Amino acid sequence: MVDTEHVSFTAGAQRLTATKVYPSGRAPLHTLHLHGLGPTASRHAIRYLLDPLAEQGHAAVTFDFSGNGDSTGTYLDGSLRRRLDEALVAARLLDPGEAPVLIGSSMGAHLAACAVPALRPRGLIFFAPAAYAADATDVSFHGYLANAPGAENPVRPGDFADSPAYLGIGEFTGDLLIVAGGRDEVVPPTVVEGYLVHARRARSTSVIWLDDCAHFIHRWLPDRHELRDDVLKAMSRVLTAVPAKS
Repeated sequence: MVDTEHVSFTAGAQRLTATKVYPSGRAPLHTLHLHGLGPTASRHAIRYLLDPLAEQGHAAVTFDFSGNGDSTGTYLDGSLRRRLDEALVAARLLDPGEAPVLIGSSMGAHLAACAVPALRPRGLIFFAPAAYAADATDVSFHGYLANAPGAENPVRPGDFADSPAYLGIGEFTGDLLIVAGGRDEVVPPTVVEGYLVHARRARSTSVIWLDDCAHFIHRWLPDRHELRDDVLKAMSRVLTAVPAKS
């Protein structure tokens, strides 16, 4: 059985909506999910993984960034910096006393890596991780057209040497799990390698390649039961690992 609690919190001028996913009887909240970029992205896409993990005893928080889902604000007014600020506020929903595990999907992986110096997570779990250049940090999402060939796209993922995500993950000392699509048409595979190269201080790194999957893993994986179970087992290993000594 899984218990859920829907809450809201203020970040800047916006009211953001979150869902806490608990095992029956509750448990400490030490895991935070950050969803990806796009006007239809929401906190709900990850529930097919968070719910069975809760049944194993792992509680988590997932929330909608401003302009997405049930949160207030306008999507196109967002920026990577604003979303990082919102992620750091959302982390206050977690229980203190233990370093968190951050789960990031696409853009959410970039933000989770950027948050490493502030949150000092013991685990990172990335799905189709994106990385963005430093000069994209303060660019608003106005004019961002993900599916328009040749469109002006200042907030585009790629293997950028100056990415703040690479800088952040360079300070990470815990366990890193990456789940990547072998047919990802949005994020080049060199980004996965970039994260691994820059996570040089990580205690452990592992990658699950889903060979036939494109970028949107959370649309593709739920009905692939065997592969989904493999991912759940790998996530559980990160969640149950004893934190590394600082």
